[in-house]
Amino acid sequence: MGTLKRGIVVAGRGSQVKVRFDESDGVISPWIDVAQPSTIGKRSYRRFKKGELVRCYLDRKGETGEALYAIYNEENPAPADSDDVIHEVMPDGSTLVWQSGSITVDHASGIVVTLTDGKAIFDGNVEITGNLSVDGQTTLKDTTINGIRQVGD
Repeated sequence: MGTLKRGIVVAGRGSQVKVRFDESDGVISPWIDVAQPSTIGKRSYRRFKKGELVRCYLDRKGETGEALYAIYNEENPAPADSDDVIHEVMPDGSTLVWQSGSITVDHASGIVVTLTDGKAIFDGNVEITGNLSVDGQTTLKDTTINGIRQVGD
């Protein structure tokens, strides 16, 4: 039987971390694995950053274990406060927010893409390499096509 402990990540390599357990006189774990959602087929990878507060499961001797998940706290609050949202923030400031049937990717480059109500909405410059087929009504506002200014609403 093992134990759950809360600690601070002090180092990382590959898919492993070392964790300092202040509640155990600052003992530092050996290299322990970081639990991942999937490692075969639809693979996923995340490693906790140095300084991150994590919950770990360790064997009785503290010789092996896994870092299970990170924990938000007052110093590092959650980016959202909702029961029905997935909110991802990347180190470059890009975000992915999936909430109530709407998905928005706000990229650090300034491009925002939102999928909602049967539409894909692009805020920023869009460049298409290849063919563009449009089936349905097209509304062009203040647009120039092949050097010819289009007049519309």
